[in-house]
Amino acid sequence: MECAQLGNWLSRRIDGELSSSESAELDAHLEQCASCTREYRLLNLHRQIAQKIPQPTPSPFFYQKLRTRIESESKGMASWRIFWELTHHMVPALACITLALLSVLAYVQLNGPKADLYREYERVFITEEQPHQMLASEQGDITDMSVLRAIAER
Repeated sequence: MECAQLGNWLSRRIDGELSSSESAELDAHLEQCASCTREYRLLNLHRQIAQKIPQPTPSPFFYQKLRTRIESESKGMASWRIFWELTHHMVPALACITLALLSVLAYVQLNGPKADLYREYERVFITEEQPHQMLASEQGDITDMSVLRAIAER
């Protein structure tokens, strides 16, 4: 048997999956090959250490504390679940309301009176109270003095 084929057999032996004939063949190879014996001992080392360590025993109140902690966390999760369930029902409802409001707004905007954009633009910058002579095109060149005069007249 070659050492390359032995890697799988070592793991199977540790897990107890080798047949008796394969186990005998593996033992014969391990007696002759120091490298494979070393690898087998390294692979089996964690199992030997685990067998030497005593099994821990929990305190008598461990299960009571665990149950109390699980119950307290489940109560907190119950309120979170209620909120989560509400969001699953509320999000589609709010989306429908928003869509309906946007549809009404779009309908009103499209079917409302058509506004003259140029007049609306003038209303933003020139109010009804300001005389039309304040327009830059009627005043001529814009200088520092004309700007200060226009500010002072307001």
